[in-house]
Parts: sequence; structure tokens; C-alpha cells
Amino acid sequence: MKTSNIILALLGLFLLAFITAMAVIFCVKGAVPDTLIQYTLGAGGVEALLLAGIKISKVIAGEKEDSI
Repeated sequence: MKTSNIILALLGLFLLAFITAMAVIFCVKGAVPDTLIQYTLGAGGVEALLLAGIKISKVIAGEKEDSI
């Protein structure tokens, strides 16, 4: 697997676990830490945006993908 695919898979798993944990906290406590959710999901979005920028720059530069 390519590194970017591994990072995206790990990011997806982390976000799934985080959202599940926040749902459980909400069910138990009746409230969730809104600021923590905002910054965690925002950081995930920034990570995905940076990976997209790297991919776009490689395509523009004409770099061919490895088919390993």
C-alpha cells in the first residue's frame, strides 16, 4: 500500500473511534466536549487537505505512480 493510503485509512479509523467514543460519552453523561470535537475533526480535515495538496502537486509535476 502507498503511504498516503495508509495515512487515510488510519485517519478514518481514528475518526470512527473518536465519533463512537463521543456518542458513548453523550449517552452516559448527557453532554460532550464540543471544543474537543471541533478541533479533532478540524485537524483531520487539515490532514486530508494536505494529503490532497501533495497528490495534486505530484500530478501537476507529472510524476508517475508506482504500480507495486
